[in-house]
Amino acid sequence: MLFSALVGALGSLAAMAQTDMRNTVLLTPNFQEVYQVLSTNMEGIKADELDRDAVLGLIHQLAPRVSLVTAGEDSKPAAPVADARIFDKSFAWIRVGAVSSNLPEAFRAAYQQMTDTNHGKIKGLVLDLRFAGGFDYAAAAKLADSFLSSDHPLLDWQSGSAHATLKADAITIPVAILVNSQTAGAAEALAAVLRDNDVGLILGSQTPGQASVFKEFPLSNGSKLRVAAAPVTFGAGKTLPYGVTPDIAINTNPEDERAYLNDPFKDLHPEVVKADSAAKPALEEPRLNEVGLIRRHNNGEDADQTPVRNLRDTPEPTPTVADPTMARALDLLKGLAVVQPNRPG
Repeated sequence: MLFSALVGALGSLAAMAQTDMRNTVLLTPNFQEVYQVLSTNMEGIKADELDRDAVLGLIHQLAPRVSLVTAGEDSKPAAPVADARIFDKSFAWIRVGAVSSNLPEAFRAAYQQMTDTNHGKIKGLVLDLRFAGGFDYAAAAKLADSFLSSDHPLLDWQSGSAHATLKADAITIPVAILVNSQTAGAAEALAAVLRDNDVGLILGSQTPGQASVFKEFPLSNGSKLRVAAAPVTFGAGKTLPYGVTPDIAINTNPEDERAYLNDPFKDLHPEVVKADSAAKPALEEPRLNEVGLIRRHNNGEDADQTPVRNLRDTPEPTPTVADPTMARALDLLKGLAVVQPNRPG
């Protein structure tokens, strides 16, 4: 009963929203009319300034289906695999720089090297797609195929399509996929396909929704206008008009995320911890060195106390991952490694 009432209420709200949208469209003034009024009556604005603002406003309103590519922006493509390392001796991390034609081979090489170095004891994989771009959907499908062993459709784009293939060497360990607001194009499609095929869970923030086939049109100022010509589909005709919504939402400042990629252990905001610590009274005595411990013992100060462990036997503390998205992914994989066997193909 309550569920039916909730569904009815949501339906009413959706109908009201559609009505509001239709009214907004009907009430939107004519562009040429507004432009004419502004250009002839607004004080202190030049025609080229008005043209610039009108164009940028139009592109912003139509984003992410339309974007402006400035001259030289694509001159330095990112490496397909930007980084790779092992965490906690058992969990692989591979960060994708760009979804390009050589990504599948670069990924396989990086994964194989870590597997060989770690004697096959990899229990989970973090596939980091944060800040990854590119529009090579064939490469995205080929990389997704590395995790699958049965034959079924993966991606369909305007100029081609791809299927998973029968194989015995698919990667079947638990996978955590990291995305953010800068995960675009083929990287979005890759994340969506992996989740759709139960390869892993997605963590991070909403992606922009650029999983489309784009056409580029050169402009007179040297830049290019990138326009979405057709959507990319996966599964049973699914699309990503609003991007990928993560299974576990973790909203982090993009500037912090870039810094964490360089050093996931670095505490970017230590002043918060210091301020919190300063507000609390000290509950423990300062740690003594060996000279201080000997002096205390000779003076009989610790006669009634439990012997103090030799400080030289104290192991170095394990560094803590400060990147919140990475830390959550590693916690997830550690749990899955205990309770979940590898995927059966």
